[in-house]
Amino acid sequence: MAFQKVTILEFAPTADEIWRLSQNDIDGYASYNSSNGLISFLDTDHDAKPRPEIITVYAGGKATNVARILDRLIGNESDRQVELVTFLPPCSEGPLSKLQGTFILPSTPAGIYVQCLQVNELQRVKPRFVVIPALEEKGNMQATRRCIEITLKGENGTLNFSPRIIWSQQAAESVIKKVSEIAQDSDMVVMAGAPPIWEASQNAILTPDSFYMSIINSLNPKCQVSVDTRGKYLYKCFQFGKSPRFVFMNTNEFGDISVSLNELGKRQFSGTFMIHDEKGCWIWDGKWPEGQNTLVNTNFLPSIPVSRIFSTIGAGDAMHAGFLKEWIFNGGNLHRAVIYSQVVAAVSISNDKATHGIDAGIIQDMFNKLMT
Repeated sequence: MAFQKVTILEFAPTADEIWRLSQNDIDGYASYNSSNGLISFLDTDHDAKPRPEIITVYAGGKATNVARILDRLIGNESDRQVELVTFLPPCSEGPLSKLQGTFILPSTPAGIYVQCLQVNELQRVKPRFVVIPALEEKGNMQATRRCIEITLKGENGTLNFSPRIIWSQQAAESVIKKVSEIAQDSDMVVMAGAPPIWEASQNAILTPDSFYMSIINSLNPKCQVSVDTRGKYLYKCFQFGKSPRFVFMNTNEFGDISVSLNELGKRQFSGTFMIHDEKGCWIWDGKWPEGQNTLVNTNFLPSIPVSRIFSTIGAGDAMHAGFLKEWIFNGGNLHRAVIYSQVVAAVSISNDKATHGIDAGIIQDMFNKLMT
């Protein structure tokens, strides 16, 4: 299949910030116990004010991670259209509602923050912002988030503050309708991460569990879908209507859904499962995983050795993006695409900048050596 338009959907617009905090009785943390993971802080009555150093700020969200990595991998000469579509809350009345510009749309301050970060990072993947009036952030609604990770200087401890994205039934239905309009001419739609949550209306067909399924069923039948999400959101996608073309998950996520998949084994399945961990990638192409020890009865490609692992955070997103790059841009060979994705994941975990340190040239050189 020739791909001309790929649409990546971001339902959890995020600004990620990483701070580093030193141990200091006035300007940092008091102590860290690595055996139980407890971090102690002095309270403000003791004139203590933790003053972390801001290490980096970037656009986050799993779909955005995939888009950012893909942006680093594809060349300037490509004629494919790849979009990252982000759904944002509307702007309240005030000066921001009059904002005019080529890229940035009027939204909440947090929504504008996310837009600026995406525009700053993406060069080949085109950021596209869609404001949904029903995503108005009032009451319990939370349509954007700011995630803060605090790392302890000289220690392995971290604190991660990551609010939930919380929608309403009306918001979810509005987004589904908009997705079907946006992606009507897409050749592939990409979804990553858990969908937002909301309190579903009584007897509602659309729930958080069926959200991805509803999107897949709203797309053109010829549109392929690549998805990386947890089991309960994924399982619904196989029960009714069209199934995803590509499914990515780690072994823990697969363990949560493998028994349920056995119940679907008699149904026809023409997609591909790719289950990964630090050992490598297990692949089922055009068939369901079967049996109790499913990781034995399938094709396995070992992971790419690395000399040092800095962090495995983002490795799954790197693998997803690497697979898409090779599959979409270089002929759709499954074996080559999986190996390329493993190279991308290996590079992402073996440099101190994680996915931000991915270099397309280095990856291509490693890939070429493996394929010769």
